[in-house]
Amino acid sequence: MYWEDVEIGARRDLGSYTFSEDEIIRFGSKYDPQAFHIDPEAARRSPFGGIIASGWHTAAIWMKLAIAERARGGGASPLLRAGVSPGYQDMRWLKPVRPGTTLHYSSEIVGKVELKSRPSHGIVLSLNRARNDDGELVFEFTGKGLVQRRPQ
Repeated sequence: MYWEDVEIGARRDLGSYTFSEDEIIRFGSKYDPQAFHIDPEAARRSPFGGIIASGWHTAAIWMKLAIAERARGGGASPLLRAGVSPGYQDMRWLKPVRPGTTLHYSSEIVGKVELKSRPSHGIVLSLNRARNDDGELVFEFTGKGLVQRRPQ
């Protein structure tokens, strides 16, 4: 799939993931060692009232699922020809992720940008989200992917 083939509004379910307390603590201990991610007793005294996953953990799981989607071929996914990403924007963590929470991840194409400086590629904008089992929005960000254009 080339940049020209990408359809705004195309949506992909990336899969689901359940966060265990042990995994939350391991990730937090290694990458985000704040007390409410790694110490159950201290977390009970925090504003969250218990252990919660690092926001970076929820983002890392999105990446894992997005790469798995790409490896599967992704159907109509522009990830098939995606190159590097020039970045993300508006990353937001809206609700805490507690042990046992399952998040359902999705990605929707929301825009395309032509690149005058690099006519062989274009940018695809994707709105990436995670919802819990109650359908509540927990995490979101807009991703930018560099996608090859159809050869002339």
